[in-house]
Amino acid sequence: MSLTMPHEQLLDDCQRHWSASATKLYRMGKTSVEQEADGIYVTDHTGKRFIDCACSYGVFIVGHRNPSVREAVQTQLHQMAWVPEGRVHPLQEQLTERLSDLVPGEWGDVQYMVSGAEAIEQSMRYVLKVQKHRRGIVVMSDSYHGKTLAAMSILGQQQHHRSYGTAASEVTYVPYGDFAALQKAVGEGVCAVYVEPILGGAHLQVPPAGYMANIRALCDATDTLLIADEIQTGFGRCGKWFAVQYDDIVPDIMILSKGLTGGYTSFACAMYSQRLSTQYPLLEIEPDQRTNGGHPVGCASALAAIDFIDKHNLVEASRINGGLLRHGLQRLAQRFPQIVEDVPGVGLMTGLRLRGSVYEALMSMELSKRGVHAGHSMNEKAEHPVLRFYPPLNITPEALRHVLTMTEESLEAIARRPKLAVMAFSLVVRNMYHIPNKLLRSKAER
Repeated sequence: MSLTMPHEQLLDDCQRHWSASATKLYRMGKTSVEQEADGIYVTDHTGKRFIDCACSYGVFIVGHRNPSVREAVQTQLHQMAWVPEGRVHPLQEQLTERLSDLVPGEWGDVQYMVSGAEAIEQSMRYVLKVQKHRRGIVVMSDSYHGKTLAAMSILGQQQHHRSYGTAASEVTYVPYGDFAALQKAVGEGVCAVYVEPILGGAHLQVPPAGYMANIRALCDATDTLLIADEIQTGFGRCGKWFAVQYDDIVPDIMILSKGLTGGYTSFACAMYSQRLSTQYPLLEIEPDQRTNGGHPVGCASALAAIDFIDKHNLVEASRINGGLLRHGLQRLAQRFPQIVEDVPGVGLMTGLRLRGSVYEALMSMELSKRGVHAGHSMNEKAEHPVLRFYPPLNITPEALRHVLTMTEESLEAIARRPKLAVMAFSLVVRNMYHIPNKLLRSKAER
């Protein structure tokens, strides 16, 4: 199978319709285009194979084209792909029951949607309706809850508000992990606290022990709703089924997506506690009128992905192999302190916090040369971005050791670069949007 369009045209389309940041990096690094994927590997249009430690920031949690999930999807497609609005397919009922048993706590209503951002928005509408005399929402600085328009109003990465005018006076931002600041922010007039139990995105950070338990107690004391965004952390990514289990707490609402279906369909849900569902039934607050929410193919893939994780004990594998990966990365951080600041994370949700966006770009390019994909933050303004390592949970220890070897070689290559060359490239990275594409094209493409 070959590309149906020239490489440069594909990059032009990528820039126009998907991500200008990613396209500039592809051009700067002379990056090839992914064409096929299987298991822990992706293969580009030249036939080169890469170990995928990006996984679209954790989506492909059971590997690409997982046979068990693929079979469940194909079986369901042969039967029924979609049901008319207002009807509930049996698989949706099965998934609701499975999730309610799997997630710690007592759960009532579950609302299915197509994306995590949509689930965040739906929960925002709900909390503002049930807490009618409270309009305030508290979120954490640098948090990420999606980029649809309403979700962006609680986006902790506040630089994006300037572009879209989504800043809201009712939203208060507090530093992640700073419980004292949160105590000052939560009080009369606040209806909800949104928090990632482990801060994801380019600012990956594990909170202090007891942080989520303290937030739960604070919300209970002030009659404030606690919404846990487990879009990135759920389904074993963090070494437990869900990150809230580290502090043994139950939120009022939990948001799930990304790894939920193993990457086969865009799918998400908002789960509401039994207490909330009894007091404020979802159908009374917001009747479900979604054309594609809870469609049978999504439910089939989610059930198959959860079964695969459970059957192959991948949550425990994430904990053990995550320790292997983090220990190896920490050893490299000690060896290259001029490049790596630290190694945040837990389970197979980890990465290298680098000393500037220039090092993130260089590491991405050097790892790509050596057949490893890592999760780039696409944030050239970040002072200490985290290059993320979110491999499939079924990656083997042997593959992780190979990744560590390639990471070591990449750091060695960067360390050999003259300081002036790194400084010059830093200017390129920070101003890459202003560089004409024609200067980044290869001679063959000009």
